[in-house]
Amino acid sequence: MGLSESEQKVLEELERQLTGGKEAPKAKASQVDGKVKYGRLLVLGSVLVFLGLGIMVFAISIQEVIVGVLAFLTMLTGLYLVSQNWTSKAFRESQPKSNAKPDQKPGSTGYFQNRWDQRNGN
Repeated sequence: MGLSESEQKVLEELERQLTGGKEAPKAKASQVDGKVKYGRLLVLGSVLVFLGLGIMVFAISIQEVIVGVLAFLTMLTGLYLVSQNWTSKAFRESQPKSNAKPDQKPGSTGYFQNRWDQRNGN
């Protein structure tokens, strides 16, 4: 008995996932790039904030409003870059990936699935 087109597509997708396919290395590389990106944003934003503070002190000492406004904009830019690091995606990427707990089934999908399995005695 032959497989329908949708069944063939599902089978091919399963085979690709089981063999690792070409998509697995790309996904891993993008995760590493994401971690580096958020770290760079945090460092660059912090540097801009302190640079802006220094320029602000300098602007006050020479009493130049234009330089003070530029310093303020520099600090705002730095704070914006630092705030980009406070997303849930950044926190998820910064957490180390751990394997499934020993009491979990390999195919379980999460907390609620585990609770359901415990209630039903599985």
